[in-house]
Amino acid sequence: MRWWCWMLAVMLVLVSVKEMDSANILFLAPFGTISHKNFFMSIAEALAERNHTVTFVAGHQASNSRRRIKEVFVADTNIFSEFSSTFVRNQFSSFMKMFSMSPEYCGKILRSQELQEVQEEKFDLVMLGIVLSECFYSLINKLQVPYIHMTPNTLHESMSDLAGNPQFPSMVGNYLLDLGYPLTFTDRIKNIFSQMVYSVINMHYAIPRMAIASDVDAATLRDIRLNGSLVIVNSVEMLEVPVRPYVPTVIHAGGIHCKPAKPLPKDLEAWVAEAGDEGFIFFSLGSAFKASTMPEKYRLVLLKVFVSLKQRILWKWDQDTMDDLPPNVRLAKWLPQQDILGDPRLRLFITHGGLLSIQEATYHGIPILGMPIFVDQHHNVRQVQDEGWGRHQAWEELTYDLFLQNIHQVINDTKLRQEAVRRSVVMRDQPMSPGEWTVYWVEYVIRHRGAPHLRSPFFTMHWYEVYNVDVWLLLTGVMALVTWFFWWVILTVFSRVCSTIKHKQE
Repeated sequence: MRWWCWMLAVMLVLVSVKEMDSANILFLAPFGTISHKNFFMSIAEALAERNHTVTFVAGHQASNSRRRIKEVFVADTNIFSEFSSTFVRNQFSSFMKMFSMSPEYCGKILRSQELQEVQEEKFDLVMLGIVLSECFYSLINKLQVPYIHMTPNTLHESMSDLAGNPQFPSMVGNYLLDLGYPLTFTDRIKNIFSQMVYSVINMHYAIPRMAIASDVDAATLRDIRLNGSLVIVNSVEMLEVPVRPYVPTVIHAGGIHCKPAKPLPKDLEAWVAEAGDEGFIFFSLGSAFKASTMPEKYRLVLLKVFVSLKQRILWKWDQDTMDDLPPNVRLAKWLPQQDILGDPRLRLFITHGGLLSIQEATYHGIPILGMPIFVDQHHNVRQVQDEGWGRHQAWEELTYDLFLQNIHQVINDTKLRQEAVRRSVVMRDQPMSPGEWTVYWVEYVIRHRGAPHLRSPFFTMHWYEVYNVDVWLLLTGVMALVTWFFWWVILTVFSRVCSTIKHKQE
């Protein structure tokens, strides 16, 4: 009997320790597309599996309940809904309009009843999505707990300062400019100029307006902005081109949402099986855009090409039917994308080039034909083509002959598929899974109360000190002065010699 008492006591101690180790974490990621939420939610799920409790403030309603994750939905506050329904648009004007509207949306969430109730809870950590959400720094300041930045993209130059990471505009191009590697002299000029313009707009226009929306002065907001413990990025470090240096506060979680393929649903499995040896093609333009809003001329070209193919085409479409649908094409509003990408009968993935879709194609070793629509998708697809595992198809160049040629090239070029498979092997060859790696560093921040010892010295340095601009200017000035003095001496001596010779001749 005493033995059972001792066992019970040990079990109670172990349970209590486990509960003590668990943390209450607030996720602030209300802005972004559904794919952005999928990335953030993958991090939240990894933390929940470690018995942490997550309160997730989201801009999209929960599709299903998850253990230890409470979703808080604030209606009519996702700014992306203003721009994500139309297929074609002016990218620059849409981007600037989104930029200017963000303080209003961010302030609305900050003052919402849902967030007021959330603030009454006690949290150990805040995780903030870096998508137009600077006004939430005031809430972080109020909670007085460590916080971590998260971005559904790679670490761009516009957010390098959040991690105290050095920027290299000489080799890493602005994704909005779609600059390929290596950068030319002209590219580097464009890159530097765009970086300067963004910095001025962000520091002197966006942040002051966010400060007004959150009732905090701009200087305080700028200071809080640089106090984050980590920046979790959606990138696979060993597949980045070019390879670049990182400080310890940059945590790569690219592919955290990727999972091994499961068997297809029975009805879809039967349809794919009927395709025979020719296999099938998967066509999806993601979750942010309504494919039915594409211009009719594009839709007709797609149908004309699809009906001419031997393969069957599985098309993610936001409506139930299409009047002139070819017999070899099947429509669906939702599809298990990763299960499809992992099916050995898949011959080609035609995609809009969203980062999560690119990573899923990499994980499953599938070559792609990219048809980008908006923002970073153009850069993503161009990079895939440069890396040699896919092709780029511009909508404005969409013709029957070119589209058909690109499809056949990606399907039949064994080098493209071999490169896709090679990249899949590299992506999977990691000491820890992206989820385990991310959770470890989040828990590290909690254990070490923000882990201030990881902070880069770049936080305390001016940009000209980081890159030794002042030193190079001094050295250049000294060299110029020495050169000037050297030539002055030579010219003086030469002048006097000439004067002496002339005087003797006279």
